[in-house]
Amino acid sequence: MSLVSILLYSIVTLWLVITLLAQHSRFQSVINRFNGLHIIPRWTFFAPNPGVRDYHLVIRDRCRDGRLTDWKSVPVYPSRPKFAYLWNPQKRASKILTDAIQAIKLLLKRDDVGPSGLPFTVPYLLLLHYAAHAVQPEPDAAEFQIAIIEATGHLERKLECSFLSSFHSRW
Repeated sequence: MSLVSILLYSIVTLWLVITLLAQHSRFQSVINRFNGLHIIPRWTFFAPNPGVRDYHLVIRDRCRDGRLTDWKSVPVYPSRPKFAYLWNPQKRASKILTDAIQAIKLLLKRDDVGPSGLPFTVPYLLLLHYAAHAVQPEPDAAEFQIAIIEATGHLERKLECSFLSSFHSRW
């Protein structure tokens, strides 16, 4: 075995050992001090407050004649690739959308933002842009509207509209 191979194996083994130690709270503060480049991952398999709601983004069009279309689902969670447990870069996009949905819920409760200031926030504009481009509009659509639907329960699903936007111009 060459010196380069031994060196590479040693570095990878050291990185693996440090990564395993970093998962334990006793070693986190020491490892974080030397992890300026953030090359040591930290996994949290069990969240302190697990999610109990599923979020769905839906969109509908208002046509030029005033007719409203049915609500269409906007894909927030793409199908998982076969090897998602090893490599899943698409997860970041759905995480951004989920964070934007949760941010809208929090911004609605804030006195300095509220419903009147919400259309000027980054999470709102992100969801609006994504929804407008993710679903094909009706041919004569003049405006569109988005809504956030929350689903709770396992055996008996309960749906609740937690946010309904005003109508926005398609053009």
